[in-house]
Amino acid sequence: MRKLYVLLAVLLAATMVLSACGPAVQPTKAPDTQAPATEAPKTEEPAPGTEAPAVEFKSKDPSTLTIAYADLSVDTLDPALAYDTMSGEILQNVYETLVFYDGESLSKYVPRLAAEMPTVSEDGMTYTFKIRENVKFHNGDVLTPTDVAYTFQRGLLQGGTSSPQLLLAEPFLGVGVDDISLLVDPEGGLYDDKAGIIAADPAVVKAACETVKAAIVADDAAGTVTMTLKQPWGPFISTIANNWGAIVDKKWVVEHNGWDGSCDTWQNYYGVSSADDPISTVANGTGPFKLDKFVNQDEIVLVRNEEYWQEPAKLEKVVFKQVPEWGTRFAMMQTGDADLVTVPAANRSQMDALVGAMAKYDPETGSYGEPVGICGYDGSKLAADKFVPCEAGASSENPFVLRIGRPVLSMDVLLPNWNIATSEESPNPYIGSGKLDGNGIPADFFSDIHVRKALAYCFDWETFIDDVFAGEAVKSFQLPLPGMVGYDPNMPQYEYDLAKCEEEFKLADIDKDGIPAGEETDGTDVWNMGFRVQMAYNQGNNTRQTIAEILSSNLAAVNPKFSVEILGLPWATYLRIQRAKQLPLLTGGWLEDIHDPYNWFQPYTYGVYGGRQSLPAALKSEFQADLVKAVTEPDEATRAELYKAISMKYYEQAVAIPLETTTTHAFTQRWVHGQILNPIFSGGVYYTWYKN
Repeated sequence: MRKLYVLLAVLLAATMVLSACGPAVQPTKAPDTQAPATEAPKTEEPAPGTEAPAVEFKSKDPSTLTIAYADLSVDTLDPALAYDTMSGEILQNVYETLVFYDGESLSKYVPRLAAEMPTVSEDGMTYTFKIRENVKFHNGDVLTPTDVAYTFQRGLLQGGTSSPQLLLAEPFLGVGVDDISLLVDPEGGLYDDKAGIIAADPAVVKAACETVKAAIVADDAAGTVTMTLKQPWGPFISTIANNWGAIVDKKWVVEHNGWDGSCDTWQNYYGVSSADDPISTVANGTGPFKLDKFVNQDEIVLVRNEEYWQEPAKLEKVVFKQVPEWGTRFAMMQTGDADLVTVPAANRSQMDALVGAMAKYDPETGSYGEPVGICGYDGSKLAADKFVPCEAGASSENPFVLRIGRPVLSMDVLLPNWNIATSEESPNPYIGSGKLDGNGIPADFFSDIHVRKALAYCFDWETFIDDVFAGEAVKSFQLPLPGMVGYDPNMPQYEYDLAKCEEEFKLADIDKDGIPAGEETDGTDVWNMGFRVQMAYNQGNNTRQTIAEILSSNLAAVNPKFSVEILGLPWATYLRIQRAKQLPLLTGGWLEDIHDPYNWFQPYTYGVYGGRQSLPAALKSEFQADLVKAVTEPDEATRAELYKAISMKYYEQAVAIPLETTTTHAFTQRWVHGQILNPIFSGGVYYTWYKN
């Protein structure tokens, strides 16, 4: 399974947004967590044609960046295991990857610990990296190709379904092989089963390790690492550019009781939890900052690495504090004791009223424009319309700069269950009578394509976005995100249209007599009979509740006999029945790992959500075959066309209904500069930041 933030968690996440750099503070991004991302803003400059602010905005301590989080919960500092944004924010400042994102771009890369971009074989399967020389880890050890090879070998062998290693397993071990345990038991019986792997045939266990080592080979004399993939993998560079590709010091890890590099011992380290990981609370990277203090859920301090292989960072120190109470965090911003803080969505208006400059995201350029002075505020309006720009030559003394309107790399999707789990021994209470009798639905109700299309036409995106997100979201209509290879802005999309919703219901044939429901004369099909079904949400999740309310209201408007009953459940119950495929309708959210459509299509077709939707095996196989062809295609133009075709199939089959992507609403003090914005960062990358 890939990481997801469960079912319309965007509103919950919005209440936890770090208002300048980064994601909602949540414990993990592994399955069934809630962590949509936001991003770091760019450097503020006066807008063209305006005067610089009359007031100089100066920090009391320009050497230290102070960030106050509502929750400072780091899962682990092991790059091979960390799969949450809070851990990722620390890692991306302390450790480094072979290649990294080029500024704000999500599709361009620059060498980092690699001396240059890799050479790639003609068949697209072998990557050779020249490793940068004279780079030191924070403890003084010199980086070697062996460290690089060990990093990737260790990660793959450590595996575990709650780790990001599934992203690397498929390129190296084969499509569908998302964990090293499948090389020991291809049937999947040893997922996360350390004891089972230890007890398995020693020859098979050792062979699994040798397969990994043969795929990733270091040559210290030549200064290179050669990686051989199982098949071409279009987004491979994107995959290794994120935190799970951060390079560790082999000698240091072994000294801290980590894997010793032997194929005789790897099984003892498989599927480690963060609590048992020997490097969960310590760090030794090559990055521009060193870990100085680590008190989880209290304070974490990074200090400048004076021996960094590039020019040292401008900041001397970055301090993360846990400050649970909003009033205290707000006061810290007002007094200048914090540079960034977590701002709950419910309290944004307090910050909005103190905005002195604003930069709006421009979808045409794919970036924020230059900040313009803000000299007025009307809290009754939505989104950026509430801010009144200063007249030419005027300036504002308000202390905060706001970046607003950039879509984040997450989405929510309404998922109808095509074959709802139920049985005589264990009846499903969420589908009423379980029959098409006006008091329930049959288990295969949503397998009718016209019912699924009707749901799409009955959903009101505008009301949803305005009421739930105060206009700070954009409608989604395909799984790939804007700017991604294969994204097609001109592809057809479902619109809110109750007449078409009615039309589709009348085309349905739930009783399977070959006659559309609207043409029935005996009143036995859905249009005349009606239906009753429950749509659940986890208690306290107002966003999910609103989704259900919109759908329920609109379906009843189309036909009073259509009843969607809304049911709030405890989180544990909600999650259990979702996994058991008992929910007739659910909403699944995703926060991307790599900026490639494969990372979106896989979970929503033959992956985790396709499973929870009970999609037919034949359809999942079709999508898998299409996606394997796309992800292994080395030519990007061809890959784009393949992904467009998959998007069209998803739309034409009305597999599910993409809902929305939220947009940023991010604050900093006006004395903070030098930020490089990239929405895939876990938080701030502080190397370039500085303060007046």
